[in-house]
Amino acid sequence: MSSRRTMDRDVMELFLEEKTMLKSLICNNKQWVSLTTNLCTSVQNMSYMVITAHFINSDWCLNMRIISFSAIEDHKGKSIRKKIGVCLQDWGIERLFAITVDNATANDIVVGYVTMQLLTWRNDDALVLAGQYMHVCCCAHILNLIVVSGLRELHVSVMAIRNVVKYVRSSSTKLQTFKQGKMTNTPPTFRMAEVDKPYEAYFAEKENNVRRVCPPGPEDWESAERIVKFLKIIFGNDNLMVEQMTKTVKDLLNEFYDAYSAFSASSTPLMYDESSFSGSYGGTSSSQRFTTEANLVDVAGGECDDDFRVARPFLGYARKVSVQNESRRVVSEVERYLKDPVEDPCNLKLNVLLWWRVNGLRYPILEKIARDVLVVPISIVASESAFSTGRRIIDECRSSLTPTMVEALICTENWLQSKLFANPVYNLQEDIKEQMFHMELQEVEAVSADIGVMDV
Repeated sequence: MSSRRTMDRDVMELFLEEKTMLKSLICNNKQWVSLTTNLCTSVQNMSYMVITAHFINSDWCLNMRIISFSAIEDHKGKSIRKKIGVCLQDWGIERLFAITVDNATANDIVVGYVTMQLLTWRNDDALVLAGQYMHVCCCAHILNLIVVSGLRELHVSVMAIRNVVKYVRSSSTKLQTFKQGKMTNTPPTFRMAEVDKPYEAYFAEKENNVRRVCPPGPEDWESAERIVKFLKIIFGNDNLMVEQMTKTVKDLLNEFYDAYSAFSASSTPLMYDESSFSGSYGGTSSSQRFTTEANLVDVAGGECDDDFRVARPFLGYARKVSVQNESRRVVSEVERYLKDPVEDPCNLKLNVLLWWRVNGLRYPILEKIARDVLVVPISIVASESAFSTGRRIIDECRSSLTPTMVEALICTENWLQSKLFANPVYNLQEDIKEQMFHMELQEVEAVSADIGVMDV
């Protein structure tokens, strides 16, 4: 067995090595990154904060990596925003698309601070649409609060119906009696009370030292019907609401197009097609010649590009026309995308990321938007799952691990597993079989050595 110090050194070396490679991947990806974060208290009675980065790489593969699992003083907004700021600086993340958090009040302050911090570090391209859509509330958390609140109001009715379900499903005979009651005008539960004698006695019994809730009455079933209607998909048959929501989505899509086309224009060198000006300057060419501001020399100086005779005073106007043309091209791209045939909605095997990987070249601006929007998590489950790993690492027998070592263990495990499952060639079962074979071989060798010692 290796010593404690050797294992500590090896773990930290592997952690730093993997971190360097992941940093390079995120920086070279040059896409906006989305984050999820959450807090939890460990058996050490210490609070930990996890930050998970989400992005889609150039191969259109979804990546989810834990980039921070560190101790935090408290759950206040000031402490949380400080941790996020330090994490972004440490990883060199300068472009942030969204942060998904629960609906705690402190998170409003956190997201606002991070927005201002990024604008201080970088220009407007650090955020999309000035960060107005950066704050994403965890849908799972909100839905859970809604359901729990609703069930709390109708707790007695729900418990009464659950008890009936337990009783009916306890035997095939009782289930058959219940189904026969459904075919008559008599409510099934009333028929159960008339036909099945143990029915009422069942509700008089105690369960966990508490008497069961009485059988459901008509008002209980009415309450259950209201819950079912509420939990079903809404707006399905409301055409007016559907039209309003569709218009809202399209308007937002156009907003994103304007923003991304502006980013593309600022990050890509401006190029001017000679044929665009042939009507004004005469002559055509079979080859396209391009130039930039660096190639233009003031006509007053006596020099000028022979292939593209544009004076420096005209450059500003030419650039403005080019941007307007680019904007018109983007709008036509949106319209073309919306008019293209729709994929079969019943095709459950449709891979959205694979679709964009194949069709992205047809929509160059849309492709950039899709790569950033599709990665935004609608819940913080990805970050919460890190605490399940944390409980296995920080248990009662290992409660003396330092926060630095805890972060190294959790992050490295996450990174190695992500690399493992991202490799389609890698066969996990074969690797496990091979490792077990070597372990068995070592055991045989150890037994053989012991027998040899005994013979001697």
